[in-house]
Amino acid sequence: MHLFETEAGDRWVCITCVDEEAEMIQQKGWEWILAREDQVLRCSLCGHPDYDFED
Repeated sequence: MHLFETEAGDRWVCITCVDEEAEMIQQKGWEWILAREDQVLRCSLCGHPDYDFED
């Protein structure tokens, strides 16, 4: 999960959305802060974690 500083506050973005929304992130000038592997975090764009693990 990647943390970005945005005009609306800090947002977590999953690895999938970072790739798919790279152009939008760049256009809006979001600044990357850090990356963290944590299954509790949810993406602010899609609402999912980085990875879905089967039980």
